[in-house]
Amino acid sequence: MAWTNISADARITSSAALLHGLVILASTTGGDVTVYAGQDVGGRKIGRFEGVADHSRPINFRPPIKCDSGIYVDVGSSITEVLILWEPA
Repeated sequence: MAWTNISADARITSSAALLHGLVILASTTGGDVTVYAGQDVGGRKIGRFEGVADHSRPINFRPPIKCDSGIYVDVGSSITEVLILWEPA
């Protein structure tokens, strides 16, 4: 399994992948991230996930979500970082 740590909007991979989970770390005001199966915000929206202020929030997908054309994460304001757990499909 691979992992990628980001603090700004990013394409995690442009190839087919399995998304296993996220860990969101928000600042003192909380915040959110939106995850897409695709190469940008035009991809299929997997969901919007909120982080609680000053806490890390793990989100697991069991079974993992198959993303045929990559994974893109849109990091909202007040998010310190996001750890994405994934593997090539």
